[in-house]
Amino acid sequence: MSEEKKITLTDNPDFNKWLEENYSVEIEEYEFLSSGVLYQMSYDSYLEALARYEKDPKIELSRIEENFPSPIAYYFYQAENNYQNDHHRLDLLKSCWESVVFVLFGLIVGEARHRGLPLKDLGIRWDTYWSDRLFDKLTIIENILDYTTKSGISFNCATIVHIETLSLIKKLNQERNGFAHASARTSAQQKTLYAELYPQLETVLKRLIRLEQVTLFRYHEAETPLYPRCEVFRGPSMDGRKAIISIQKDNYVVILDSFNPRSIFAQVMGEAFCVSPFIHFCQEAHEPNALLCFFKKKSSGKYLYEIVSKSQNKEFDVSVFELMENKLKNLVI
Repeated sequence: MSEEKKITLTDNPDFNKWLEENYSVEIEEYEFLSSGVLYQMSYDSYLEALARYEKDPKIELSRIEENFPSPIAYYFYQAENNYQNDHHRLDLLKSCWESVVFVLFGLIVGEARHRGLPLKDLGIRWDTYWSDRLFDKLTIIENILDYTTKSGISFNCATIVHIETLSLIKKLNQERNGFAHASARTSAQQKTLYAELYPQLETVLKRLIRLEQVTLFRYHEAETPLYPRCEVFRGPSMDGRKAIISIQKDNYVVILDSFNPRSIFAQVMGEAFCVSPFIHFCQEAHEPNALLCFFKKKSSGKYLYEIVSKSQNKEFDVSVFELMENKLKNLVI
């Protein structure tokens, strides 16, 4: 066995969960966690299994469906498994692709605001942050990543999306004309277009596999401040799953002014920060769970959002986001 520093059993929770769900260890009436058994009995075998897990294309696709932020995972799953016809399937693929851009934009701008980066140095106008063009969002993403990389600034989102991956994302963005005119095509043409675009999206998602380490969540309640019970938006389900999120004390102090049920947060590499208003939520009186929604554009003094999993828009008064918008504005202007 190598004398290099060993990884710990807790370093790969998703792999451990996969082992435990697919392999059971039972001796008489006793059950043991297969991940712990393999790790303790043969560390080298554990590493080999981890390497196979990380490279197996089928496992990789299941990781995207099960572990990615729910907007991406939901549309990706629906496009492959729950479509009504070829036109609907293309719409779902388009929504998945757009969700990738919306999620990355919310994460990267959210972390930049959290870290107080001097975004005015990027030379991007304030209005551009509120543009409804995906091209503008990708430009801001690229400029922030380029700035933090060249400046040597610690930026957690840079571990998720690399500059090289953005070229693939931009290429797929150019294919949106194919999506836009899909309704005018025959079913056979729509099926052919899906077959052309799906592999491109799959490649992008695989390049972004570290999105499985991102947790989008909304504060629900807390008996202990550093261990709040939150509504977690992960995987293809919209069932409003609740889970305990552990937050470091120094991180908690920084986010305290906006850490409440009125905002959406992301946790990346153990650090939490607010992603509202770009990624937000809505909850109707008759619905038990909140649904994520993405900022689309300003309209008549309101913010217009698109609700994930529904072909519906939602308006919010600008004043709802005054605190977080002013924080960002002070960095841009």
